[in-house]
Amino acid sequence: MIVSSIPQFTDTKVSLALFEQVRNAEEIRSNMSELSTSFAFIDPKLICSEEQMYSAIYKTLIEVKYNKMRTRNLNSECVLCLSPTSNISDAFQKFGIKDDSSQLICLKFHTGTDSVDKGELNTILSSIVKGLEIEFNNDNLSRFYDEALIRKIYKLSDDFKPQDVNSLSRALVDAIQLRGV
Repeated sequence: MIVSSIPQFTDTKVSLALFEQVRNAEEIRSNMSELSTSFAFIDPKLICSEEQMYSAIYKTLIEVKYNKMRTRNLNSECVLCLSPTSNISDAFQKFGIKDDSSQLICLKFHTGTDSVDKGELNTILSSIVKGLEIEFNNDNLSRFYDEALIRKIYKLSDDFKPQDVNSLSRALVDAIQLRGV
Protein backbone atom coordinates (compact mmCIF):
# COMPACT_ATOMS: atom_id res chain seq x y z
CA MET A 1 0.00 0.00 0.00
CA ILE A 2 1.18 3.47 -0.75
CA VAL A 3 0.02 6.62 0.97
CA SER A 4 0.56 9.87 -0.88
CA SER A 5 -0.59 13.43 -1.04
CA ILE A 6 -1.01 15.94 -3.83
CA PRO A 7 1.12 19.05 -3.20
CA GLN A 8 -1.79 21.45 -3.81
CA PHE A 9 -3.98 19.57 -1.31
CA THR A 10 -1.75 18.99 1.71
CA ASP A 11 -4.69 18.32 4.04
CA THR A 12 -5.68 15.21 2.04
CA LYS A 13 -3.83 11.93 1.77
CA VAL A 14 -4.68 8.99 -0.47
CA SER A 15 -4.05 5.30 0.13
CA LEU A 16 -3.78 2.99 -2.86
CA ALA A 17 -3.42 -0.77 -2.78
CA LEU A 18 -3.31 -3.23 -5.66
CA PHE A 19 -4.44 -6.82 -5.22
CA GLU A 20 -4.20 -9.88 -7.44
CA GLN A 21 -5.54 -13.41 -7.01
CA VAL A 22 -8.68 -11.95 -5.41
CA ARG A 23 -11.09 -14.72 -4.46
CA ASN A 24 -14.00 -12.75 -2.98
CA ALA A 25 -14.90 -9.96 -5.42
CA GLU A 26 -18.55 -11.05 -5.38
CA GLU A 27 -18.63 -10.77 -1.57
CA ILE A 28 -16.99 -7.32 -1.69
CA ARG A 29 -19.55 -6.16 -4.26
CA SER A 30 -22.46 -7.44 -2.16
CA ASN A 31 -21.14 -5.45 0.83
CA MET A 32 -20.38 -2.37 -1.26
CA SER A 33 -23.05 -0.20 0.37
CA GLU A 34 -21.29 -0.62 3.72
CA LEU A 35 -17.79 -0.23 2.27
CA SER A 36 -18.39 2.56 -0.24
CA THR A 37 -17.99 5.30 2.34
CA SER A 38 -14.63 3.87 3.37
CA PHE A 39 -13.08 2.62 0.13
CA ALA A 40 -13.41 2.59 -3.63
CA PHE A 41 -12.75 -0.72 -5.38
CA ILE A 42 -11.59 -0.22 -8.96
CA ASP A 43 -11.04 -2.68 -11.78
CA PRO A 44 -7.38 -2.36 -12.90
CA LYS A 45 -8.28 -3.52 -16.43
CA LEU A 46 -9.07 0.13 -17.18
CA ILE A 47 -6.06 1.64 -15.38
CA CYS A 48 -2.87 1.65 -17.44
CA SER A 49 -0.67 3.80 -15.18
CA GLU A 50 -0.20 5.50 -11.85
CA GLU A 51 -0.47 8.78 -13.75
CA GLN A 52 -4.02 7.95 -14.84
CA MET A 53 -5.04 7.09 -11.28
CA TYR A 54 -3.45 10.22 -9.82
CA SER A 55 -5.09 12.32 -12.51
CA ALA A 56 -8.51 11.12 -11.35
CA ILE A 57 -7.51 11.75 -7.72
CA TYR A 58 -6.44 15.29 -8.59
CA LYS A 59 -9.66 15.90 -10.54
CA THR A 60 -11.64 14.65 -7.53
CA LEU A 61 -9.92 17.12 -5.22
CA ILE A 62 -10.53 19.96 -7.70
CA GLU A 63 -14.23 19.02 -7.85
CA VAL A 64 -14.40 19.16 -4.05
CA LYS A 65 -12.57 22.48 -3.84
CA TYR A 66 -15.01 24.14 -6.24
CA ASN A 67 -18.13 22.43 -4.81
CA LYS A 68 -18.77 20.47 -7.99
CA MET A 69 -18.90 17.00 -6.45
CA ARG A 70 -21.68 14.87 -7.92
CA THR A 71 -21.45 11.84 -5.66
CA ARG A 72 -21.75 11.34 -1.90
CA ASN A 73 -18.07 10.93 -1.03
CA LEU A 74 -14.53 11.33 -2.33
CA ASN A 75 -14.05 7.65 -3.09
CA SER A 76 -17.07 7.42 -5.37
CA GLU A 77 -16.24 10.80 -6.91
CA CYS A 78 -12.85 9.43 -7.94
CA VAL A 79 -14.51 6.49 -9.72
CA LEU A 80 -16.68 9.00 -11.57
CA CYS A 81 -13.63 11.10 -12.43
CA LEU A 82 -12.00 8.09 -14.10
CA SER A 83 -14.95 7.83 -16.47
CA PRO A 84 -15.06 9.57 -19.85
CA THR A 85 -18.77 10.31 -19.28
CA SER A 86 -20.70 12.06 -16.52
CA ASN A 87 -23.05 9.14 -15.92
CA ILE A 88 -22.50 7.98 -12.33
CA SER A 89 -24.06 4.52 -12.64
CA ASP A 90 -22.18 3.92 -15.91
CA ALA A 91 -18.90 4.88 -14.20
CA PHE A 92 -19.48 2.39 -11.38
CA GLN A 93 -20.53 -0.31 -13.81
CA LYS A 94 -17.43 0.12 -15.98
CA PHE A 95 -14.74 1.07 -13.46
CA GLY A 96 -15.96 -0.81 -10.41
CA ILE A 97 -15.02 -4.40 -9.73
CA LYS A 98 -17.09 -7.25 -11.16
CA ASP A 99 -18.22 -10.44 -9.40
CA ASP A 100 -15.48 -12.35 -11.20
CA SER A 101 -12.68 -9.78 -10.77
CA SER A 102 -9.42 -11.38 -9.75
CA GLN A 103 -7.53 -8.09 -9.43
CA LEU A 104 -8.58 -4.82 -7.84
CA ILE A 105 -7.33 -1.43 -6.78
CA CYS A 106 -8.43 -0.21 -3.38
CA LEU A 107 -8.54 3.56 -2.87
CA LYS A 108 -9.17 5.55 0.29
CA PHE A 109 -9.07 9.30 0.87
CA HIS A 110 -7.97 10.64 4.26
CA THR A 111 -9.02 14.23 4.90
CA GLY A 112 -8.40 16.79 7.59
CA THR A 113 -7.52 15.20 10.90
CA ASP A 114 -7.85 11.59 9.70
CA SER A 115 -4.64 9.91 10.72
CA VAL A 116 -3.12 7.39 8.35
CA ASP A 117 -1.93 4.23 10.06
CA LYS A 118 -0.71 1.90 7.32
CA GLY A 119 -0.69 -1.07 9.68
CA GLU A 120 -4.31 -0.50 10.64
CA LEU A 121 -5.30 0.04 7.01
CA ASN A 122 -3.55 -3.17 5.97
CA THR A 123 -5.39 -5.04 8.72
CA ILE A 124 -8.73 -3.64 7.58
CA LEU A 125 -8.02 -4.40 3.93
CA SER A 126 -6.84 -7.93 4.64
CA SER A 127 -10.13 -8.55 6.44
CA ILE A 128 -12.06 -7.29 3.38
CA VAL A 129 -10.01 -8.52 0.41
CA LYS A 130 -9.04 -12.17 0.14
CA GLY A 131 -6.10 -11.86 -2.21
CA LEU A 132 -2.43 -11.04 -2.55
CA GLU A 133 -1.44 -7.40 -2.15
CA ILE A 134 1.26 -6.32 -4.57
CA GLU A 135 2.99 -2.98 -5.00
CA PHE A 136 0.91 -0.29 -6.68
CA ASN A 137 3.23 0.70 -9.52
CA ASN A 138 3.31 0.96 -13.31
CA ASP A 139 4.97 -2.42 -13.77
CA ASN A 140 2.19 -4.22 -11.92
CA LEU A 141 -0.58 -2.13 -13.47
CA SER A 142 0.78 -2.95 -16.93
CA ARG A 143 0.16 -6.64 -16.22
CA PHE A 144 -3.57 -6.07 -15.80
CA TYR A 145 -4.76 -3.31 -18.12
CA ASP A 146 -6.73 -4.23 -21.23
CA GLU A 147 -5.99 -1.83 -24.08
CA ALA A 148 -8.91 -3.02 -26.21
CA LEU A 149 -11.32 -2.42 -23.32
CA ILE A 150 -9.76 0.99 -22.61
CA ARG A 151 -10.16 1.94 -26.29
CA LYS A 152 -13.82 0.91 -26.18
CA ILE A 153 -14.68 2.71 -22.91
CA TYR A 154 -12.79 5.92 -23.78
CA LYS A 155 -13.94 5.74 -27.43
CA LEU A 156 -10.40 6.07 -28.79
CA SER A 157 -10.39 6.05 -32.57
CA ASP A 158 -8.61 3.40 -34.58
CA ASP A 159 -6.38 6.18 -35.95
CA PHE A 160 -4.91 6.70 -32.48
CA LYS A 161 -2.02 4.28 -32.19
CA PRO A 162 -0.05 4.93 -29.01
CA GLN A 163 3.59 3.91 -29.32
CA ASP A 164 3.73 2.78 -25.72
CA VAL A 165 1.77 2.77 -22.48
CA ASN A 166 2.99 6.30 -21.69
CA SER A 167 1.27 7.66 -24.82
CA LEU A 168 -1.91 5.81 -23.92
CA SER A 169 -1.72 7.10 -20.35
CA ARG A 170 -1.27 10.67 -21.58
CA ALA A 171 -4.40 10.39 -23.73
CA LEU A 172 -6.42 9.05 -20.80
CA VAL A 173 -5.15 11.78 -18.47
CA ASP A 174 -6.18 14.37 -21.05
CA ALA A 175 -9.65 12.80 -21.28
CA ILE A 176 -10.01 12.78 -17.49
CA GLN A 177 -8.93 16.39 -17.05
CA LEU A 178 -10.90 17.77 -19.98
CA ARG A 179 -14.21 16.03 -19.29
CA GLY A 180 -16.78 18.58 -18.22
CA VAL A 181 -14.73 21.60 -19.28
